[in-house]
Amino acid sequence: MPDNNPGRTPEIRYDDGVRRESLRIGGARVASGRSSEVFNPYTRALVGTVASASMAEVRRAIGIAKAFRPRLTRYERYRICQQTAEALRARTEEIANLITAESGLCKKDSIYEVGRACDVFIFAGNAALQDDGQVFSCDLTAHGKRRKVYTLREPLLGVIAAITPFNHPLNQVAHKVAPSIASNNRMVLKPSEKTPLSALLLADILYEAGLPPEMLSVLTGDPKEIADELLTHADVDLITFTGGVAVGKYIAAKAVYKRQVLELGGNDPLIVMEDADLEEAATLAATGSYKNSGQRCTAIKRMLVQDSVAERFIELLLEKTRAIKYGDPMDPATDMGTVIDEAAARSFEDKVHDAVAHGARLLYGNIRAGALYSPTVLDREAGDLRAGVTRHALPDD
Repeated sequence: MPDNNPGRTPEIRYDDGVRRESLRIGGARVASGRSSEVFNPYTRALVGTVASASMAEVRRAIGIAKAFRPRLTRYERYRICQQTAEALRARTEEIANLITAESGLCKKDSIYEVGRACDVFIFAGNAALQDDGQVFSCDLTAHGKRRKVYTLREPLLGVIAAITPFNHPLNQVAHKVAPSIASNNRMVLKPSEKTPLSALLLADILYEAGLPPEMLSVLTGDPKEIADELLTHADVDLITFTGGVAVGKYIAAKAVYKRQVLELGGNDPLIVMEDADLEEAATLAATGSYKNSGQRCTAIKRMLVQDSVAERFIELLLEKTRAIKYGDPMDPATDMGTVIDEAAARSFEDKVHDAVAHGARLLYGNIRAGALYSPTVLDREAGDLRAGVTRHALPDD
């Protein structure tokens, strides 16, 4: 049965500390006949269970959002965003622990992520106060009339469907939800099935901050079962997705004429020329490769280094890589936790083995224990690895 109280209701926990979470449909906590489990990638302990939404529950969430017409003033939207930022900051340790538990990201990264999410809501709140209307004079030509044209931006008539990835369980969700609130829109959110707990906690914080519950629903479950309905439902006007290219292409083909905002990662090389500050370049290379366990769209994907400075650059990179402490994500001293799951870690390991088989030199790392994968450096590598260095000899001019 749904719990229709959208105010602060603590998540259900049993003596084992495991969170038992329901769907959030128009603010109501809706239990489902099925559930999925969320495990800590480092310890393999059960962190929580979440309800698995059915097709009927997806349609119900969209219907509630479609029927609701937000009437929040700019100031009210601003206050909701500001109060949400304040609540996140006040609960930083608690929320960071949850991010780390479900994602394996180290505490340094999860604390930073909570701060980033606070910033997003502050910026969104400030944006809500800005008048986005425009005024145009019409008497600019001989045919023009002495009159003014005024523009006014209004929320979408339909619903925004948002799908978020696992790599930033809180911040990626904030980047979808905060602009939706600032623009007075309604959203149905499907967070990654691998890291859904932070999104559910954020929804509760937003309800507590005064967000009308009809403006945000959170559906958890198997994307193979429910995603297509979010992409094709007639009452969904816009789809926003952050994730992989293959899924992005699928969404573009499936949603067809709906408005789409697709952020599909990047191809981010670090290019080191002979006149570069090698100390700074190596620092950027290490930070850009290992922060957030390398799971960022802005992470350095490859390093292209001029051959004349490659040896010294590699020395510096190895020095900084060896200084990275990886291991228990909950240890405050850890610099790099796990990747999202053991399958991901195995894929890194396999790629390194393949690169070495094709001529690359393994200089450091390639150590795996479950989902924990060490910082790794390869030289003369031609593929897409966490810290692969490719040398280039440039012609003399």
